[in-house]
Amino acid sequence: MTEQISAKAEAFLGARRLDMEAAVRLGIGSEHTASGEALVLPFVRNGKVVRRKFRGLDEKKFWQDKGGVRCAWNEDCLRDDSLIGQPVIITEGELDCVAALQAGFPRVISVPDGAPPPGERDEHDLRSSDKYAWLMDLEREGLLSKDRVPAGFILAVDGDENGAALQQDLTMLLHKVRCKFLVYPKAPKAAAARLERERLKDLGEVLEHYGERGVKDCLGRADWIRIEGVLSMSDLPRLPAAKVYDIGFAAYGEHFKFRLGDFSVFTGTPGSGKSTFLNDLVCRVAARHGIRAAWASFEQNPQRDHRRTLRSWHADRRLADMTREEFAKADAWIDDAHRFIVCKDDEDPHLDWLLEKMEAAVIQHGCRWIIIDPWNELEHDRRGGESETEYTGRAIRTLKRFARAFDAHVTVVAHPTKMRRGEDGKIPTPTLYDISGSANWANKAELGVIVHRAGDKTFVTTAKSRYHDIIGRPGMVEMAYCHDTRKFSEIERLPDAVMDPDQPLPPARGRRGRQEP
Repeated sequence: MTEQISAKAEAFLGARRLDMEAAVRLGIGSEHTASGEALVLPFVRNGKVVRRKFRGLDEKKFWQDKGGVRCAWNEDCLRDDSLIGQPVIITEGELDCVAALQAGFPRVISVPDGAPPPGERDEHDLRSSDKYAWLMDLEREGLLSKDRVPAGFILAVDGDENGAALQQDLTMLLHKVRCKFLVYPKAPKAAAARLERERLKDLGEVLEHYGERGVKDCLGRADWIRIEGVLSMSDLPRLPAAKVYDIGFAAYGEHFKFRLGDFSVFTGTPGSGKSTFLNDLVCRVAARHGIRAAWASFEQNPQRDHRRTLRSWHADRRLADMTREEFAKADAWIDDAHRFIVCKDDEDPHLDWLLEKMEAAVIQHGCRWIIIDPWNELEHDRRGGESETEYTGRAIRTLKRFARAFDAHVTVVAHPTKMRRGEDGKIPTPTLYDISGSANWANKAELGVIVHRAGDKTFVTTAKSRYHDIIGRPGMVEMAYCHDTRKFSEIERLPDAVMDPDQPLPPARGRRGRQEP
């Protein structure tokens, strides 16, 4: 027959500084059984005792009545709507649950049968495990939903191997992002020698050695289980100020500013001069700021095409008019300011191949501007079932991560789809959304540039700028190209467009604006 609390049970609880009134209120009693005197722990659901668990007082062992319902101990606290704003504390033992309750935390439950030994865990199918049927019952009843537990869970499990296994299971079942964990305080010196360990292992021991205030402080220090990648500003490493470099154009410099860590895309119809303009732009930045460039130019021969263009640009004259001294100076500058990513005749360059070469260019050669020209010359290996749009999005994300990780600017020259001539016989100006492969080019680039030629006029448009006040606002400049020097000169800037920073500029209509002074 169950007594309320026998003298022996009262001494047992008193030695652990557990409150008698709290124990009686929770229905804890004692009973003489065939196995000796035991503490009786009633499991209550909706106000009715559905199971009794026994804890030996002479020897630490547990048993239970046959046929009882396996449920969480003190689970009715989850049905109390007045407690919804408080976190749910889950302990590994019933007496740890009492320790939290008497420290002023009313919304606390205990797992019914302690932690599962590692050998009994089914990590692959926890939800169907009999060991966690009690938790699934609570979940099905809606008692663990975000609406009822907005403050999350504190997992007050034991600080041992089995407790670690229980904590891992509970974080998987309750979702790690909603869970906090405890670090128990160090044991007093005398207790540490007796326990043969430095730290206390549960709330019961914390109550015994530090009282209710110790339990309250321990639970108050519960910390969220960290989810990698979500940090406060003070936790983030300090970054150097992102330096923005002038590109050497007075008017167009307001629409395009070179910054390390960015990803830009250049497009234009074949023969429009996009690669030629980019060559001038890269050379200006290299000459003005010492930024070394790496060219992955799959349609140009470095020894012939690049050298000819770079020599003329550096000397500011035709090759036929250059002196030996000018050739020597130009070649020395080319060796200093440029690197070339080339593949063997029997190689098909693909993205992973290119990334390895880009990394070498940055780390071993100090390159800070990587130019990939053109994109369609790469071998694009799509994963099984991956669409062209999905592949392009993944590739751009990879290049953007590279730019940020290596503090380099990555530029891709990408052709538009085949443009049909209009009724007037002219090819219209492409938009970033016309680039072959995907709208990801327009959506994901920090800077999107369109180069379009109409007769002897070249229009250079920044159609997309993600940060207007830092790397330039969208806008268009008419330019003239000098074949002898391989350089562009500005004619005039056309009227600025008022637009959303993430929306590309519409195609040019050819209307002139005011002349720049």
